[in-house]
Amino acid sequence: MFELNIPIEDLAVDSRQPQLYVSGEVWITIDGHDFPGHGWTDEVLPFLGSLRAAIGEARSGDETDFYFWEGNFFVKLVPIPAAPDARYVEVFAVHDSADPEEGGTVEASCVCTLTELGDLLQGTIGELSLWAHDHHEAELLEFLSRMTSLPELT
Repeated sequence: MFELNIPIEDLAVDSRQPQLYVSGEVWITIDGHDFPGHGWTDEVLPFLGSLRAAIGEARSGDETDFYFWEGNFFVKLVPIPAAPDARYVEVFAVHDSADPEEGGTVEASCVCTLTELGDLLQGTIGELSLWAHDHHEAELLEFLSRMTSLPELT
């Protein structure tokens, strides 16, 4: 089971120009394991963009990663060849070592569909959009609307 966690009550829009920056808590939960940890603070928009791009690459059958921007943490999506029509992927939460020869440590894994990941991402973007509307964050609302119209989520 895969969960995407971005509590909207903790979001902060820190700057608008020249670049929109949104900070907040962001983590995933895989079968009860919070990764990188419950309440992890990170850059929300780059995380969502990385996840969106990874879903698109995995739909093409490619192994891909998406990243947390603080620390050495990433999530690997590995399409399962035996089920290309269902588009299942193995999801691996990896804590990357500072030493490249040591590699990373898989902290949790699960199998889910790309549709499930896309739906979670769309739902999260929808919640963030409502928050942006309610808090009069026009730049964030515009950014999120562009993100949902990209082909990786269709």
